Amino acid sequence: MKRYISPDTIFVAAISFIAIGLQGRRLDLLEANASLQAHRNEPLEEDISGLTNKINTLRSRRKLQNEVVLDIKAMNKDNLMIKKSIESIEARMDAIEESSAREKVDRSLVDLPFQKVGDWWVADNTMFQFPKGIVIGKKNTHCEYGDAVLSVDYGWEGEAVNCPSGHGSVAFGLANQATGDFATVTGGKFNVASGFASVLMGGRLNEVTGDSSAVIGGELNKATGTYAAVLGGDNNEAAGWSTAVAGGGNNKAYGSYSVVTGGQNNNANGPSASVTGGDSNDAKGEKSSIVGGNKNIVEEEGSYSTIGGGHNNVAIEKYAIVTGDSIDKAFIERIETLEQHSPFTCDTSRCVSDKKTFKFTSDIRVKGKIHQNPDHTINIGN
Repeated sequence: MKRYISPDTIFVAAISFIAIGLQGRRLDLLEANASLQAHRNEPLEEDISGLTNKINTLRSRRKLQNEVVLDIKAMNKDNLMIKKSIESIEARMDAIEESSAREKVDRSLVDLPFQKVGDWWVADNTMFQFPKGIVIGKKNTHCEYGDAVLSVDYGWEGEAVNCPSGHGSVAFGLANQATGDFATVTGGKFNVASGFASVLMGGRLNEVTGDSSAVIGGELNKATGTYAAVLGGDNNEAAGWSTAVAGGGNNKAYGSYSVVTGGQNNNANGPSASVTGGDSNDAKGEKSSIVGGNKNIVEEEGSYSTIGGGHNNVAIEKYAIVTGDSIDKAFIERIETLEQHSPFTCDTSRCVSDKKTFKFTSDIRVKGKIHQNPDHTINIGN
C-alpha cells in the first residue's frame, strides 16, 4: 500500500535538514574560531605566565622582605632585651661592688689600729712598720728622700727645708740636712751631717763630715775626723782620729786622740796631746799637755812634756815640766848668766859661740845633733 506524505511534513523535514546543516556549519565556524582564538592566545598566555612568575617572584621577595623585617624587629626586640639585661647586670655589679667596697671599708675601719677620741686619732698599743719613711709636716720637693727615713719639717715661709737623703737618716729642726747613711740631725738650723752614722744635735751652721762623729750645739763647728766630736763653742774643729774639742772658740784638735777643752785659739796638734783652757796655746809634742796660760808651746821634741800655765813658755825637751812664769824666769836668768860668763850667746832655744878656738881637756858629750860648719874644724883631744 502506497504511503501518502503531506507537503507540510516535507517542509518541516526540509527545514529540519537545513537547520541541521546550519548547526553543523556553525559548529565548524565555532571550532575554527576557537582554533584561531587559541592560536592568538598563545603569546598572551606566555606573557601572562611570565608576569605570573614575576608576580610570584616579587611576592616571594616581598615575603622574604617581610620575613627580614620581622627578623630585624625580632632582633631589635632581642637587642633591647639584651641591653636591658646588660644594664640590669651592670646595675647589679655596681651594687655588688659598692656593697663590697662598703664592706671592705667597714672591715678596714674595724681593722684600723686607730680609734678616734674627740679630735684625736689614738693608735693601738702595737708596733708599726714603715719601710720607706715618715714625713711629718711639709714635704720637701727638692729632696730625694732616702729609705727608712724620718723628717719633721714645719717649713720656712711655706716651704719645706729639711732633707734626710741618706738611707736610715733623720732630720729635725730648720733647714737641716742628713745626707750620710744613718746620719741624724736632731735640731738647730742650717746644719749638715754627711758622715756615715754621724750625729748633729742643735746649734747653727755646724757640719759633721767624719764617719761616726758628732757635733753637739754651738756655731760653725766641724767634726771632720773619724770618731771625732765637738761639744759647743764656736768655730771649733775636731779633725784628727778620735779627737775632741769641748767648748771655747777657734780651737783645733788635729792630732789623733788629742783634746782641747775650752779657751780660745788653742791647738792640740800632737798625737794624744791636750790643751786645757787658756789662749793661743799649742801642744805639738806627742802626749804633751798645756794647762791654761797664754802663748805656751810644747814643741814636737817635747813629747810627754807639760806646761802649767804662764806666758810664752816653751817645752823643747822630752818629759819636761814647766810650771808657770817662775820656771820661765829662772830659765831666762840662767841664760843671762851663761851669756855673761861664757863665750856663748844664747836664747831660749840655742847658743851661738864666739869666733874662737876651743880646747877641751876632757870628753865632749853631745846630746842631740851636731851641725858642722864646713869652714871650721872640730878638734877633740887631750
